[in-house]
Amino acid sequence: MKHLSVLLFAAALCLSACGGTGGTVSGVSAAEASSAENIADVTGAGTPEDAADAAGESASEEAADAAGASASEDAADAAGASASEDAADAAGASASEDAAGTAGASGAEDLTVTFHKQEGKHIVTAGSLTISVPTTFEGLEQEGAEFQGDDEIVRAGRSGSCRVKYRGAFNSIQLNVHNNTDYDMAVRDCTVSGIEIGSAEPDPLLTLYGIPMGASRQQIADVYGEPFSKTFDDENHMSNMVYQFGTDIYSKQIVMIIFRNSLAVSASYDDFEQVVN
Repeated sequence: MKHLSVLLFAAALCLSACGGTGGTVSGVSAAEASSAENIADVTGAGTPEDAADAAGESASEEAADAAGASASEDAADAAGASASEDAADAAGASASEDAAGTAGASGAEDLTVTFHKQEGKHIVTAGSLTISVPTTFEGLEQEGAEFQGDDEIVRAGRSGSCRVKYRGAFNSIQLNVHNNTDYDMAVRDCTVSGIEIGSAEPDPLLTLYGIPMGASRQQIADVYGEPFSKTFDDENHMSNMVYQFGTDIYSKQIVMIIFRNSLAVSASYDDFEQVVN
């Protein structure tokens, strides 16, 4: 149980949104008033003073009318522009959210979780390659597996790992080993104690226990039921599900699936019974 407690604590430790505001600006232009002399000429006012007064009043009224009309038109234009921009923004945001939701749902719906029925065989499929744990490096090589780091030295009583080639790269599958002896040895000579897979993108050909990368939490729960343990990190949109496989609650055979935005991005199997010292 010590190993299980450590695993669950580590899982909890394993387990970042933005926004903006916008606005519109409207301008109002003022009308130019006619001079007193011009109005006097046009109206034929009796005296310069009367003409000036008439011109002042007329200019003020025309300026006020023109300014009011201009302000109304500008305000209407600004309101229309603002409404159009807001509508466009809202439509764009809605389309983006709908597209994101549809893409996420579609990615998971295209994947199928298959119940693992082979007792004692803890299987990873990677395209045409099948890795069954427990296994040996010799056995995997006969199946066509290629390794990276299998010649690294593991100290006595310590754990190590190496990578397995998949899709031309060594970044999706990792074999975990433990040196159960009292002397140092290469990774490939140690006991295989577990295996991990991972992919940031959905991949129906990369599975552990019939669980493909990109499957949703609900898809897995529908097949395997509620997990032994689960944790959530809402701030980073991460979570996990931990299942025990064995004959009792003290089983040391653990499967853990890690999710980002509720879709599986990593899965691992560890058999702590393979760790002797």
